[in-house]
Amino acid sequence: MPRFFYLGRWKKWYDIVNIKIIKWQDANIDRLRELYIRFPYPPYFGSPILNEKLQEYRFRCVQQDAEASPETFFVAVNKENILCAAQLQRTTYLSDNFGIEVASIGNEAFECNNTLENTQVFLALLKNIVGSAIKKKVAFLMASAASNCHQWIRALEDTGFRYADGFIHAVEDMKEDYNHLLLSKMIVRDLIKADFEEILFSFQNVPFPSYLFHEQEFERGKISHLYAKRYREVYENKAGRVFIGEIDGRFMGALNGIIEPRIFAETGMVVNHLSQGIILHPRAIGKGVALGLIAFRHNWYREKGMPYCYQGSNINNIPMIRGFQKMKLKHAGIEIKMVMRLKDRL
Repeated sequence: MPRFFYLGRWKKWYDIVNIKIIKWQDANIDRLRELYIRFPYPPYFGSPILNEKLQEYRFRCVQQDAEASPETFFVAVNKENILCAAQLQRTTYLSDNFGIEVASIGNEAFECNNTLENTQVFLALLKNIVGSAIKKKVAFLMASAASNCHQWIRALEDTGFRYADGFIHAVEDMKEDYNHLLLSKMIVRDLIKADFEEILFSFQNVPFPSYLFHEQEFERGKISHLYAKRYREVYENKAGRVFIGEIDGRFMGALNGIIEPRIFAETGMVVNHLSQGIILHPRAIGKGVALGLIAFRHNWYREKGMPYCYQGSNINNIPMIRGFQKMKLKHAGIEIKMVMRLKDRL
């Protein structure tokens, strides 16, 4: 074999053994910023919502999280190069509601360039996060990734994660006219306290896809209460507006409309919240109520100065995806949700 062949193999091996997992505060902050600025802010990836201002905003948020909880952050380096970083985040709304510890891999940034170095780095980072999760008695560990991040997804699989769910991301252009989707017979009003019972009843009686249903620890009744609770929080915390559809005085459905206050305060950008939510009463299925509510909110968002609205749907929610097609939404990407069951290892 030529000498340069052995030198090439030695260099690859040398590069891999120099991989280290370090603390956020020990990493070069400028190189961390470069990594996060390059990594598309999930789930806005693939959409015109994403710009440099929003990327800078995300890095500031991540940096503040790292300063508040430095022990939860992991950074993978190879000599001077920072290749990926992520945080082990407690998923409070699941942990507190179901009485088991649930966490997720969040505030992540990485670059998939199909090199052996990155494959090894991703594995090293994920194994460290899993080890920390086990020490914290985490029963379920969640992760999400854009479907085109093959190296990261493979590393998740090799670490022990399995597919849980998928979400379609789409973009609603405020210049579009959705008035033809409004229902003349439906009144859209603000939420009143009596609507909470109708919302809960709807979640209890209308099938909706969720990966949580496939784990026995997450009782369906509690899941319904958890989803319904989101509307109460928006109402009570004045975090946005809850649109209620009503026909002939009867509740038909509810839709959240939320503008991110922090993003607006720091960037001046009018961006909707990532988690919005829509639910229909059983009597409203198949009557155009969902699209009617979205069309009404569309006009409200436009009045607020929003240029684009992020929309998301579970890939198994066929009626909603067909609704996206009727609204001529632009495809932005697919997000893969993965889960690791750690409960049996505790």
